[in-house]
Amino acid sequence: MRQTPMRAHALVSILALFGCGNREFELRATSASSAEPTPRPAIDGSEGPDTASVPISEVEGETAGMAPPTASTAPGEPPSRVFELPPLPTAFDRGCRKIDFLFVIDNSDSMEDEQSNLATSFPGFVGVMRQVLEVTDFHIMVVATGGDREDEDEPALDAEECEEIQGAGRRRSGEGVDCGIRGGFPFMVDQQPELEATFSCLAQVGTDGPAIERPMDAVLAATSATLNAPGRCNAGFLRDDALLVVTFITDEEDRRSDGDPADWRQTLLDAKYRNTDALVLLGLVGDNNVDGGLLGGPCGARDADGSARLQEFVDSVDGVLGSVCAPDYTPFFQTAVGLIDSACSDFVTPGGF
Repeated sequence: MRQTPMRAHALVSILALFGCGNREFELRATSASSAEPTPRPAIDGSEGPDTASVPISEVEGETAGMAPPTASTAPGEPPSRVFELPPLPTAFDRGCRKIDFLFVIDNSDSMEDEQSNLATSFPGFVGVMRQVLEVTDFHIMVVATGGDREDEDEPALDAEECEEIQGAGRRRSGEGVDCGIRGGFPFMVDQQPELEATFSCLAQVGTDGPAIERPMDAVLAATSATLNAPGRCNAGFLRDDALLVVTFITDEEDRRSDGDPADWRQTLLDAKYRNTDALVLLGLVGDNNVDGGLLGGPCGARDADGSARLQEFVDSVDGVLGSVCAPDYTPFFQTAVGLIDSACSDFVTPGGF
């Protein structure tokens, strides 16, 4: 079984000094000379002295375990030294408070069992997610790989029209049943009543989609600026200050989506301001091309196509891969939660410093 590399924590030395997450920190600077300590400005958000021009006797004093220096009163001697300090941040705003989950599900005629498996495994994913992650503000959107037509940059689209657009969030099952998303949005929020049942309904995207799957076209359409603009099909789903977690499930290789794995990666990162810490990729794909298979696999020769391109795409951001042929996707999602938790610890919201 191939082991998926986990994302390394960045700035270890900085975190060791300052702390991470939402904890505020106090920067303690010392001068190269032990005889003359450097002022330590308070940066915990409280009002304090003007650190741009503070005599050292007023900053360090006895709180540093030293007697405050006394200015010389001898005639002609200079006054006490004054330190000029640059402005400092109040705190590192590190850690995600919001997550946008995008599920892209193959709706070709060979995917009925896999859709049922996903719906059955989802409650376990939500349970582990709520235990491990401290995030309570999330969006969950389900998209099918196929669509009758692509987004045509129309000024506005109603819910009926969006049913036909590739990459548009679904409100109904493949059989046309209204899944009851709260507020009429194309995505669920954390207050969604009966979240697991609603997702189970949406995950049954049907099996009447195109035989030639284009999951990456669907991923990029769902996260595009045009489809997420006000008045468009996915308006309100993609948030600048949220971690984006993309999960796609397909039993076919993607040979028809525009571009290649490097292009897909770059386009998706562009949607997140090129911040690799803002993106997590999860793929349930065919693994006939992998010795021993992926997590939960391998697939039989006739069960799925080996998906080297999709695997390369997920590996390009150190994501998690699992076998689409696994009898239970719960272990895959348990592994995924660990990666999401790691990404959350590294994520910095725009303007977070």
